[in-house]
Amino acid sequence: MTSHLLALLLSLIAVISPPRYSCMEIIGGHVVHPHSWPYMAAIQNENSTVCGGALVENQWVLTAAHCELNKSEVRVVLGAHQASIAEKEQQIFGVMHYFPNPQFAWSSMENDIMLLKLNGIAKQNKYVQPLSLPDFYEDIKPGTKCKVAGWGDTSSGKPSKCLRETTLKIVDRKSCESKYRKYTKITSNMLCAVGGKKYRKGDACQGDSGGPLICAGRYSGIVSFGKGCGKRHMPGVYTRLTEKYIDWIKKIISLHRDP
Repeated sequence: MTSHLLALLLSLIAVISPPRYSCMEIIGGHVVHPHSWPYMAAIQNENSTVCGGALVENQWVLTAAHCELNKSEVRVVLGAHQASIAEKEQQIFGVMHYFPNPQFAWSSMENDIMLLKLNGIAKQNKYVQPLSLPDFYEDIKPGTKCKVAGWGDTSSGKPSKCLRETTLKIVDRKSCESKYRKYTKITSNMLCAVGGKKYRKGDACQGDSGGPLICAGRYSGIVSFGKGCGKRHMPGVYTRLTEKYIDWIKKIISLHRDP
């Protein structure tokens, strides 16, 4: 029984990493209360969740630009707890248009942000609700507590059947930069976060990319990349929702809103 509980505690989130980085996973978290993250989107290829995202308007989901999607087979599942099985609360859509940030660069992972326009309008209810974009653009201070959730790989190496969350804390960029110096530059457009529990690792992993980072109750970032899953003292890296990105999001939605 104890070993089963330990295995459950060690399971959690995933940040999809570019090929030259290893993946990160939701580690050290727990299954959420069903539908307590009503803005979460499961982005799937062939019924398998490959990325997360957040519903930001009734027809728009925000995710990471590095999510490699087979466009003919992509579906977006809203209102899910177990994303890969049918649930009455779910609303399922195809993707009409993809809008990766035009300045996204695989080599640096800079500008890792993408909008998806769904092929229908999400019906808001207690299971499906948009997440408000931030109206506060100051940098997130080190030590700030955050949460991230997803259906990505757990410590078992398999995706989670149910939505899981873990608690993290922001770490300063200088410290984060020292960890990633061999791999890429950590810029002011990125946030770094590590598990917030001393004896419980917390992280995101493969399949969690694009999911929202919630800091002090605000939508603050997007799961981007990492080096390893749940490695102690190795932060995960998130696209920071800066004023520049929020302006870009609003511009895309305004230009491509249905008449």
